[in-house]
Amino acid sequence: MSERTEPESVFRLLRLIADRLTEHLEGDDLALETLGDAFDEGGYTADQLAAAIAAIRSLGSAEETSGWVAEQPGLRTARVLSAEERETLSTEAWGYLLDLRVQGSLDAEQFERVLELLTGSGVRPVSVELARDVASRVALDRGEGGNPGDFAHGDVEIAH
Repeated sequence: MSERTEPESVFRLLRLIADRLTEHLEGDDLALETLGDAFDEGGYTADQLAAAIAAIRSLGSAEETSGWVAEQPGLRTARVLSAEERETLSTEAWGYLLDLRVQGSLDAEQFERVLELLTGSGVRPVSVELARDVASRVALDRGEGGNPGDFAHGDVEIAH
């Protein structure tokens, strides 16, 4: 398993991308061509790049956005982690879950149920593997007679 991606390094990476896009808009024709070199010079890992890509993609598109935070969350509405969730989820796990949401693999209720289960699991930080396992269980659950995300055979057990 890869080492945990710290949010600060992903934020630095996002700032680098934003700066290069700004330079390009201001007329620097080489700003985007040298972006890969800047990634290498900054020592960014593949996990950090993947987390940055997931963050950018989670921002939504013109296709479907809900507009205001108070409205029902749309498919491409950006979800902000609570302080407890930030302490619980690795950046990679968060990016993975956002990607599932954007792709439509999890609806809003399933997404929140996955976050609830992961936050209550006691595992810190939650890995992508654990997030994948819980998300697949919630997505495949038919909710026969119970609340969405309730499992017929009890709560999700975490192997230690």
